[in-house]
Amino acid sequence: MFPSIQATRAHVNRYHAPRKTRHIPDCSRNNGIYNRLIMNRNTIATLIAVAACLSGCGESNWNLFGVSGGDASRNAAVDDALADYNARMRAESQTHKTFTVSDGSSTQTDAVASDAPIPESDTLEVLDQYITTADVLDPIRPKLDEMAASMPPRTYYQSAAELVRASLVELVATHLIYQRASRELPDNFEPRIAKAVDQMERERISKEFDGRETKYENHLAAQGESREKIREKLRRIVIGESYLREQLVPLIAEPRRDEIEGYYREHVSDFTTEQRRELLMIDVPAATFLDRNSPMPREQQVELAMQRARNTIADAKRELDSGVPFDAVARKYSKFKQNDGGNWGFIREPLASRWEIPSKRFFELGPGQVSEIIETEDSFFIVKCGKVEGGVTTPFAEAQPIIVRNIKNQHFQKLKSEFLQKELRKANIGAIEPFFRRVLREAPQPRYAGR
Repeated sequence: MFPSIQATRAHVNRYHAPRKTRHIPDCSRNNGIYNRLIMNRNTIATLIAVAACLSGCGESNWNLFGVSGGDASRNAAVDDALADYNARMRAESQTHKTFTVSDGSSTQTDAVASDAPIPESDTLEVLDQYITTADVLDPIRPKLDEMAASMPPRTYYQSAAELVRASLVELVATHLIYQRASRELPDNFEPRIAKAVDQMERERISKEFDGRETKYENHLAAQGESREKIREKLRRIVIGESYLREQLVPLIAEPRRDEIEGYYREHVSDFTTEQRRELLMIDVPAATFLDRNSPMPREQQVELAMQRARNTIADAKRELDSGVPFDAVARKYSKFKQNDGGNWGFIREPLASRWEIPSKRFFELGPGQVSEIIETEDSFFIVKCGKVEGGVTTPFAEAQPIIVRNIKNQHFQKLKSEFLQKELRKANIGAIEPFFRRVLREAPQPRYAGR
């Protein structure tokens, strides 16, 4: 039944730090809370509009209806971001006010679009299981930490909301698909699942923990996890993705020739290796000729310094034109990188600041070519292009297998989204919005001082 485990590897590898799932078989003490917070079908319909976010998404129509509820926040920026985000999502979701339920009955009207606050929750019910805030945050925590260190609080929480939403949708979908897939799992499939999980675990230990299992286990223990729990979560992901591929891949037709050619034209940069160039530069800034002890007026000093710099670069150009090697001329005349013969190493894009103009001219040169004298507001330059590496484009004939695979994967993601819509319409899911707010509050706090 299920396809090769290898077919799921590209998707599954990004789950090396799986989410924590808390099983609560006896939910009687939570019934009062969760019965009030069970999400109605229209909220689910809004959720499924972003099922395509499973592999990363930009704009979507997930309507988070509530507001922050007036709680005393650890950081006022959380409430600001939530208010902005809720308003934008509510506006975007107007086209999803009604929907047709899966049994063909009449449409239903949005019953939860009021601004009445709902108490925040640290768990989300999905069928008979519960997702915790840590489950959502763990896969995206490195990215959140990076954002928290570089973004002002308001901007950070606005961006964090997008990441949290995508992670939450992914997690909900994983639970739903596993429930269905596990019921149809062939008896002889377990060894293949175990093999895939073994390899995923080995790859993570090798990449993140220097191949040391003890270091890996200590890390899990610090997170309140164990290898057994992690392996079970990986197992669920493998089963769910394999099931989806078994159901959907046979429905995908072979791409047409014009579709393949169009993809190549639009994504030619993806088939071109990154180019880097060796920058050689003679740099003569006028400031190095200023005589700070001179009684001469400042304007005259600057004019004299510019003339001396101009004469120096002219001497350098004459020697280059006469055949003197570039590195020898740079050692004699350049005020920067003299000991290196004017070699600035390999660069992939123009430099900034006072070197922007000469480095842009550098990228117009071919290997071995030398520029004219380049004059800026306060400096003079001569640049040479040394070695050029990369920048090679894979021919269309060689790229075709990759293109076919990419196009098929695009079709698979579309079918996957449609499949999940049907599943999510039938699902019993707790209130997403108050859980979402709690997750965002527990995200890493911004450390950047700006606003």
